[in-house]
Amino acid sequence: MADKLDTCARELLDVMPLVMQDLRRTMRSHASPDLRVPELRSLAFLRHSPGSNLTDLAEHIGVSLPSMSKLVDTLAYRGFIDRQSDPDDRRRVRLRLTTDGLSVLSSAREAVKTAFAVKLARLDASAIETVTTGLRLLRQLFDGSLGERGAPRETEAAGA
Repeated sequence: MADKLDTCARELLDVMPLVMQDLRRTMRSHASPDLRVPELRSLAFLRHSPGSNLTDLAEHIGVSLPSMSKLVDTLAYRGFIDRQSDPDDRRRVRLRLTTDGLSVLSSAREAVKTAFAVKLARLDASAIETVTTGLRLLRQLFDGSLGERGAPRETEAAGA
């Protein structure tokens, strides 16, 4: 079992940079050439975590607060995000996507999805099903919804 785990972990480490490289290339050339990947990642994070603050966003993207502040300034200037004062703490600012921000993010995601579909079309139906199953398991594993040995976590099992 340990050998299989090592092989799987190594494959994951090897494939992730390739997927991310392709994603970046597609975003730059087709999706939204006027937006950099960190800007699109920021929009995606705010889509899933509306009302996050600058620190949350900087930690997620993996940049310093000054760098994130500059990036947020750019996104706000372009009308892709709104800044709102936190009602509980006026010193904090909450960030939210605007309609334009959601639109540009949706367009970028659609372009990347189309490019990925073109690549995936090289696989037969069985391989596509295998990849899809594996990706769903990885999502559950990394989002914390997969419990011990593949069982759903108790909170999810109870809510089902």
